[in-house]
Amino acid sequence: MVSESMSLSYLRIIWVLVRRDYALQYAGSFLGITWMLLQNLTLIFIYAFVFLFSNLRNPGTQADYSGYVFSGLLFWIPLQELLTRGTSIITDNRQLIKRSSLGMDIFLWVPYFQYLIHFFATAIPIVILLQYYSSVNWVGLIVAFVWMGFIGLYVMLLINYLSRLNIIMKDISPLVRLLSQILFWTLPILYYPNGILGTINSFHPFNIPLDIFRSLILESYTSPFVFYSFIPFLLVFFMIWYFSRNRFHKVVLDQL
Repeated sequence: MVSESMSLSYLRIIWVLVRRDYALQYAGSFLGITWMLLQNLTLIFIYAFVFLFSNLRNPGTQADYSGYVFSGLLFWIPLQELLTRGTSIITDNRQLIKRSSLGMDIFLWVPYFQYLIHFFATAIPIVILLQYYSSVNWVGLIVAFVWMGFIGLYVMLLINYLSRLNIIMKDISPLVRLLSQILFWTLPILYYPNGILGTINSFHPFNIPLDIFRSLILESYTSPFVFYSFIPFLLVFFMIWYFSRNRFHKVVLDQL
């Protein structure tokens, strides 16, 4: 009972921090947090408009390629936000961490909860479009939401390292933004994994998670990849998390 009460208190604190972070990010903005949804949807529609009419689709139907693109962008854009926001979250809250007894780790959960909110808010209109352009597996869609929660935890293993490295190196945000662009274009989101691109994709840490996500929500999608090849990436991310927790922690506290 005590443990349950502590867990609820912990979640309430995280939610307060999430609301505080949103308030700071969108302070003075006319539309407030609505900008987040508009930005995500605008980016998705720009990519979709360009690539749906650029003849990059396979010898399949337009509907198949539409579902392929929309599902890939729905997977990637919230993850990209988690990666970039998670890197800077501790640095941005440096003064609050120093003044409070909350500790540093609780702040890392702020971008994770924001990621879940962003994904859910973006998914609603995109799923409607997917149903119009393609065939949505409604049972698999529920599992896909749970799967994205696990993928967020998978990325959090890396964020534990990047957020601490951001303090030690002063600011690696430009490098992470560049990395996110490389990750985006080496992931089969807007193109099919054929030839040399397929070889590159197989070495991507988010390739199998994306493939599973597509397999869950699209009825007509058949995966070209072997799912167990995801295991080495998961082990590497766990090693990165372990290193950041045991090697970086004291150094980071000294530099806060």
